[in-house]
Amino acid sequence: AFGALVQSAVACPAQCSCSGTQVDCDRRSLASVPAGIPTNAQILQLQVNQITKPEPGVFDSLVNLQQLHLESNRIGLLPGGVFDKLTQLTYLSLRDNQLTALPEGVFDRLVNLKELRLYSNQLTALPAGLFDRLVNLKILRLDYNKLQEIPPTLFDRLTQLTILELDNNQLKSLLPGIFDKLGKLTHLDLHKSQLTTVPKGAFDSLTKLQYIWLHTNPWDCACTDILYLSTWIGQNSGKVFKDGVNNPDSAVCSGTNTPVRAVT
Repeated sequence: AFGALVQSAVACPAQCSCSGTQVDCDRRSLASVPAGIPTNAQILQLQVNQITKPEPGVFDSLVNLQQLHLESNRIGLLPGGVFDKLTQLTYLSLRDNQLTALPEGVFDRLVNLKELRLYSNQLTALPAGLFDRLVNLKILRLDYNKLQEIPPTLFDRLTQLTILELDNNQLKSLLPGIFDKLGKLTHLDLHKSQLTTVPKGAFDSLTKLQYIWLHTNPWDCACTDILYLSTWIGQNSGKVFKDGVNNPDSAVCSGTNTPVRAVT
C-alpha cells in the first residue's frame, strides 16, 4: 500500500509533463482534466485546451496546489465546490473562457488567494458575497465581461487589494460606497464600461491610488452629478491615465468631447 501511495505522488499523466512540483498539461487539446495528476503538484498548467467543465472533485486530491492555470479553455460552467480543497492556492486564472455565471461560494475556501483572473468571459452578474473570504487578495481582474452591476458589498472584504480591473464591461453606473474599503488600492481601471457618472465620494477612500483609467465612457456632463468627478480629476490629475501615459483630459463628456475636469 505504501508503494502505491508513493506512486500516486510522483506518477505523471501520459498527456502531461512533470518537473518537480510543476505539472504542464497546457496546449494538449485536452477535453477534460487528466486523471492521475501527482498529489504533490504545486503548479498545474491546464491552459489552452478544450476543457468545457471541470468535473466535481477533479481537483480534490491536489491539496498542495498553489497555482492553477485554466485560462483559454471552453469552460462554461463551474460545479459548486470544485475548488474547495485548494486551500493553499495563491493564483487562479479562469480568463478567456465562456463563463456566464459563477456558483455562490465557489471561491470561499481559497483564503490564501492573492490573484484572481476572471477577465475575458461572458459574466453578466456576480453573486453577492462572491469574494468575501478572499481576505488576502491583491489582484482582481473582472475586465472584458458583460457585467451590468456590481453588488453593493462585493469588494468590502478585499482590504488588501491593490489592483482592480473593471474595464470593458456594461456597468453604466456604480453604487455609492462600492470602493470604500479598498484603502490599499493603487490601480483602478474603469475605462470603456458605459459609465455616465460616479457617485459623490466614490474615490474618497482610495488614499493609496496611483493610477485610474476613466476614458472611453459616455460621461454625462449635463447632470450635476458630474461635478464630483470633475473636481476629483482636477485634484488628482496626475493619477488619470490612458494608453500608458498620464492624461487627465482623457475622461471626456459624451457628445461634446469636452474634458470632464473642465466642467464647473
